[in-house]
Amino acid sequence: MKKVFLCALVVFCFAALSTNAQIEWDVEKFMPVSDIKAGMKGKGYTVFFGTEAEEFEYEIISIEYNSTPGWDVVWAEGTSENFKRTGVAGGMSGSPCYVDGRLMGAISLGYFNQREKSNLFGITPIELMVKVTDRGMKPNLRYAGAKYFNQNSEYASEGLNMVPSLPTHRELGMRHSKNSDSIHNTIPGFNPNSYSLQLAIPISLPSLDPVTLKMLEPVLRRSNMMPVQAAGGGGPVKKSPVEEGQIIGTEYVRGDYSVFGYGTITYIDKNKKEVLAYGHPADGEGNVNLPLSGGYVHFILPSRARSSKIASATQPIGTLVQDRVPAIAGLVKKLPNTHHYVPVTAKVQTSDKKVRDAYYEVVREPFYTPIYTGIAISNIVNAMEFGFGDNTVNAKATIKLAEHPDLDTREIVLENINSSSGSPGFNVTRLISGAVGDIVTNPFAKLRIDSIDFDIKIQDKRNTAQIRTAQLDKNVYRPGEKVTMTLTVRPYLEQLKTLTGSITVPKDTPDGIVLLRVMSASSYRSWQRSRAPGSFSPKNVNQLVKLIQQVEPNTNLVLEISAPRPGLTVQGEEFSDLPISVMSVMNTATRLGERGYTNGTALETNRVETEYILSGSVTVPIAVNRNVQ
Repeated sequence: MKKVFLCALVVFCFAALSTNAQIEWDVEKFMPVSDIKAGMKGKGYTVFFGTEAEEFEYEIISIEYNSTPGWDVVWAEGTSENFKRTGVAGGMSGSPCYVDGRLMGAISLGYFNQREKSNLFGITPIELMVKVTDRGMKPNLRYAGAKYFNQNSEYASEGLNMVPSLPTHRELGMRHSKNSDSIHNTIPGFNPNSYSLQLAIPISLPSLDPVTLKMLEPVLRRSNMMPVQAAGGGGPVKKSPVEEGQIIGTEYVRGDYSVFGYGTITYIDKNKKEVLAYGHPADGEGNVNLPLSGGYVHFILPSRARSSKIASATQPIGTLVQDRVPAIAGLVKKLPNTHHYVPVTAKVQTSDKKVRDAYYEVVREPFYTPIYTGIAISNIVNAMEFGFGDNTVNAKATIKLAEHPDLDTREIVLENINSSSGSPGFNVTRLISGAVGDIVTNPFAKLRIDSIDFDIKIQDKRNTAQIRTAQLDKNVYRPGEKVTMTLTVRPYLEQLKTLTGSITVPKDTPDGIVLLRVMSASSYRSWQRSRAPGSFSPKNVNQLVKLIQQVEPNTNLVLEISAPRPGLTVQGEEFSDLPISVMSVMNTATRLGERGYTNGTALETNRVETEYILSGSVTVPIAVNRNVQ
């Protein structure tokens, strides 16, 4: 009863602090597009360094009506020396622009590779930005934001089809392209010319390794975000003014790892309760509920392509509630608490046997929560150990969920061991990101992650082996007889070695040919997904949780005897080797979508523990004859 009362009190207080108010049009403060003429001169404000908004001058060149449906653009050229030094820059989005003391709009657009002494930029009219608040100024308490996840997405995960799959080390590669010298100088490997005219939102992160960089590029490009390697963890100032021209943004990660995306404040209403910023969307998700923070500008990094502000987050200042095409709008002093973030702790034993602790918090946003949970732990591990080199990582992740009436368990435990000659942190990312994504974007129940805890042990050696051949002790077996085989594997930088394994032919196996598959854990997972795809399409939240925890240890050698006889999956559960007549009755057209055939039936499965992280597979046909001596 006490918990119910406290929850109700929190909801009531949050609702009381929220508002449906909107920013009203004020002809004395604001200038409509109809009053703007080419040749007008004006003044704008933005932070070039620190927390002081400096004045800059500009001249209006032209007005482009209906540049995109419903969006007029005012084109201007910066004329003052401070603006000429940098030109239009990422992070200037939202910088307020005035003509004759009236707010006309906010910087939002800018070309790349402008000629010397040309400082053109586009301005979103303030009348479009003010209309964003007409949508209401209450945080969306049911905010879900799963905008990029769908069953047919190129980012579909292995098995569950809900989250971005992670590329392999081979797919990522270790070298930049031969054209990297002509690319934006904030992050090697990022080509800003492939970004839109809209100013990209700088995403300030600590130093990025090439693996993380390659993984982030397509993810951030979809939101027109540009990562910049900077002092993401903080600056010399911990509190900044909440005023027009100052930095504003969202801390996606805070703590021992920091990720901060930012722009500039355009307008704060007279009551200092509501704020407009950016002059374009953050993600364009509509009614949202995300934290807002102030920021400190270290400097503006000039670029031959387009410059970027380099900034760090300061104090929390409010809540983002509207994320629309013309602007973002938020509530000032409606401060988010820790419920806006997922706390993550990590205990890491490095290769020198020393144990180190880390802590960070990841914003609750269904797209960024899984990505940044993985990226943060990857970079923390690499910073403690090394970025590239032979490594073996044994990682355990415990995900604790909040109570939910449909859940049978509140704890999900993932544990596996990976080995490579690449990034040790990336091996941990592969364990956690997909699982978190499946949890927060699942279609069955709105699950809330209370915490994530890592226990990680690292060795500075690679311990992999590839399955090469399999030899059986004979060619024909009776039902119930044991099959013994000798395997050859090639360990990394070692000579071939032999392993032995055995599996028993089931007593009810009919005479004929069956297949014996000898597989690594990864090969087994791939085979199971192709053999019985219906088993990897959960029909309720508990099936989902069960699937997430089905982690086949990478040191297992999996032996399976299968027959080319179809089975059936019903509501995510497999029924093997059913008679055709039974399957015809069960798989009726009226139940289409709930049931599906399997591509073969697994008759027997056995596992052999090894000392290696295995890869590869071998398939051998076996003759079964109950009359053989």
